[in-house]
Amino acid sequence: MIPLLFIALFAVSTWFIQSYYKTQLAQFKINALSEQDISKDKYLKLIKAQSDEKLLVLSSKLGELEANITRVNVLGQRLIEASELPKEEFDFESQPPSSLQKDIEGDDIFQSSFLLESIENVDQYLIKKEKQLQRLEIAINNRHLLDELYISGRPVKGKGSWLSSLYGTRKDPFTGKLSRHRGVDIAGPAGMPLIATAAGVVVESGRRGGYGLMVEIQHGNGLTTRYAHAIELTVKVGEIVSKGQQVAVMGSTGRSTGPHIHYEVLKSGRQVDPDYYIHRVAG
Repeated sequence: MIPLLFIALFAVSTWFIQSYYKTQLAQFKINALSEQDISKDKYLKLIKAQSDEKLLVLSSKLGELEANITRVNVLGQRLIEASELPKEEFDFESQPPSSLQKDIEGDDIFQSSFLLESIENVDQYLIKKEKQLQRLEIAINNRHLLDELYISGRPVKGKGSWLSSLYGTRKDPFTGKLSRHRGVDIAGPAGMPLIATAAGVVVESGRRGGYGLMVEIQHGNGLTTRYAHAIELTVKVGEIVSKGQQVAVMGSTGRSTGPHIHYEVLKSGRQVDPDYYIHRVAG
């Protein structure tokens, strides 16, 4: 009887011990899974935060690129208007296709892919716009260079001058005989600034016989201008001058009867009528 009781107690004790450890093991597994879920949740939250930050950076980058395109377009339009170049040759009005889609729906991966593709498209579009700006700059510079080299206007600066003698045959003011006048005379008050009628290189600056103090400028394409009878010269041989730059001061040196400039235009070394160049308009 006692052995049977002992066996029964042992069986019951064993069952209680097994039940207890099974319960502890189950609880341990539950706790482990719970902690795993918490870690997974933290990991997913971290990934989500990183994704959101990446999306924010990409969106900001896209916004900056589109803002740069807007600035380039505005600058291009203003330059075209100021230079009066044909608008048809340049495109500073269109926008990149991605800028038409502002609302992006879908998961983070889709949004990131869309933004990356949009950034690449806008970046390429911006490169094209910048190349157009470079072309526009070259066109403006070429036009400016042509205007600079284009002989036009009077060789005097300021008001108070007048055309006193034309190109061609005239009565010589010293001898009274008919003679060939190979330039035009523009009279005015002594001290009036004399300016280059086109950009070029000074090839002569000094006294030369009846010309008195004279400046001679070569402009390329076989064209040369002379500015004679000055009281003072303000440029030297070898100096590069721009259109409208002062080269001398009006006076009455050399074979002259009063303050004026004797202005000549030479084409391939021969004097031509300056009247044509005086009255034509640059550009």
